Amino acid sequence: MSKSAFTVVLALVLIGAFGLMISARAETSGEPGDGSVVEIDPSRPVEKAPVISGVALSSDGRLLAAVGDDHLVRIYDLQSSQQLHELGGHADWVRAAAFRPDGPILATAGADGWIRFWKLAEGELPRQLPEHETPIYALAFSADGSLLAAGGFENKVRLYDGQQGRLVRELDAAGPDVRSVAFSPDGSKLAAAGRGGRIRVWEAASGRPLYDIPGNGRQVCALTFSPDGSMLASAGHDGVVRLWKTANGQAAAEMPKQPGRLTALAFCGDTTLAAAGSRNVIHIWDLTAGADSPLAGHTGSVTSLAFNSQTGTLFSGSYDTTVRRWQVSQVSDVSE
Repeated sequence: MSKSAFTVVLALVLIGAFGLMISARAETSGEPGDGSVVEIDPSRPVEKAPVISGVALSSDGRLLAAVGDDHLVRIYDLQSSQQLHELGGHADWVRAAAFRPDGPILATAGADGWIRFWKLAEGELPRQLPEHETPIYALAFSADGSLLAAGGFENKVRLYDGQQGRLVRELDAAGPDVRSVAFSPDGSKLAAAGRGGRIRVWEAASGRPLYDIPGNGRQVCALTFSPDGSMLASAGHDGVVRLWKTANGQAAAEMPKQPGRLTALAFCGDTTLAAAGSRNVIHIWDLTAGADSPLAGHTGSVTSLAFNSQTGTLFSGSYDTTVRRWQVSQVSDVSE
């Protein structure tokens, strides 16, 4: 049986009925260097360090982008442990960053309403998309880099050509204040959600709505698809991570409720899911064993997560002004 087929069977066994609660047990991975701070800019005074509102990894795992409330975009080389670029140009808090999968292009956006494409080889700003009338909170590229989705403080999701930045279409979101957008791994589906809690999923190529997942009135802050595309995970202000079957949007499972709000999600392999938020802790859910391995170290809300599948390393950004790296212990299910 292939690995992807095994994952689907495993997921069906695991999530057979809605309402399944995955039990938690306190456990740390015990790996050397867990929670170590990534020195994005060692020269900056500590008192002037920015809040980190977004982190992103390049597809080759070499570059890390960090954005925050100081309006700057910082690019860090993980191999040399050096900051490569400190890019200015945004006029307000930068909220989101996404690398185009097929090349060294980074898209950033934030409260100034601008989406900017950075050509990282030169540290240049090659393209600036037309200004949105409202702040932008979320960006995501499709797997082939052909589309860029953007959502923010309105009831629209805009799709841009990932190469030229041309507006392809506008999609009506399920509610106002879109806080998260995500493409499925094969690029066929696009999901978005925000303040009202309702998740809408479209056929990415045509913009045709496929289904809505009803919310509970609480804001959804994070969405992510599983690596095999069979599940969509969501989390938000109610402190619960939920799993949905992407074939039809039906409820599959949910994790035990956590104190505070959850604002970031990342799959760390096929059956391991990271979730974090306002309680400063990152929860690593082993979906097969039903175990939660909390990672402590941040002293402020965790705003963003990015996973390097090549090394099994998870990166986290926080309001405590740090970016941290964690070696996830369950690396056996990391995709080859």
